[in-house]
Amino acid sequence: MNPKITSPIIGCAIVTYNRLNLLKENISALKQQTYSLHKIFIIDNCSTDGTKEYLDSLSNDPQMQIIHLSENKGGAWGFYEGIKQAVLAKCEYVWIMDDDTIPTHNALTELVKGLSLSDHIGFVCSKVTWTDGSPHKMNKPGLIRPIQKITNPDDPSIYGMSCTNCTFVSVMFDAKAIYQVGLPLKEFFIWHDDIEYTDRIIKAGYKGYYIEKSVVVHKTGKNYAPHIEDTPQKDLWKFYYQARNTTFMARKNKPNKLIFYLSILNKYRRYMRKIRKIKDKECRAFIKKEVKRGCQDGLKFNPKIENIKPQ
Repeated sequence: MNPKITSPIIGCAIVTYNRLNLLKENISALKQQTYSLHKIFIIDNCSTDGTKEYLDSLSNDPQMQIIHLSENKGGAWGFYEGIKQAVLAKCEYVWIMDDDTIPTHNALTELVKGLSLSDHIGFVCSKVTWTDGSPHKMNKPGLIRPIQKITNPDDPSIYGMSCTNCTFVSVMFDAKAIYQVGLPLKEFFIWHDDIEYTDRIIKAGYKGYYIEKSVVVHKTGKNYAPHIEDTPQKDLWKFYYQARNTTFMARKNKPNKLIFYLSILNKYRRYMRKIRKIKDKECRAFIKKEVKRGCQDGLKFNPKIENIKPQ
């Protein structure tokens, strides 16, 4: 273990789309962190609510780097772009989150402390709560069971829990890991790009730690997990991407074709059981069509990993 708490150069990448008020709150919280950020990269997914004009008004702030995308290419593309720009700007670590994430004042400080837990960390992630203080159902890390609590031998107050994956709501990556494993798969559009990426980093031999003293608030309208029975109706369209992206991930992780196809059939059956419980007939027909299309498209979906060459 490396007992020293370093003072690395950190960039923060935020992906935003049509949530101007929350974005302003997010930027304010980033500016008030007890550990100062080197740069804040805002990736605007072609917002239409005044976000562009507001961000352009910040162009004279040397800490801010604004990137306007020509169309809404999804959160996955936004994070791909933000991470890439932060690494190219010589940031040693890249902290990322959505625009509706509000970090507490010492969230970044606690993540930096967590870097002392190992000399081969790929990422550290925060505890994500909802507005009422309860854990956010969407952002629970994939903790290794039984729980592996790792403590700094020189300072027992610094600890983390080993995890295999986490979401992109407040996770910080080591640039060395990014150089080695490449960037997130931008073609995922939304959902599971984070699980695929953090899992890829762990499989490359890096460590991932959940730092529960680093707390952020994820201000979604409802505290929900990405399950059909929990998801607000307005967000059900996202299940096309969940079905497609997880089918692709299963295809890559299950080299035996028979086992892969059986797993997809079982997944489709589980989807259908949940969909049948939806009372709204029109809504039920829509989500059934999207899930079926996603499973089918996942059989041929084949995004490629893009690597960054060290500058």
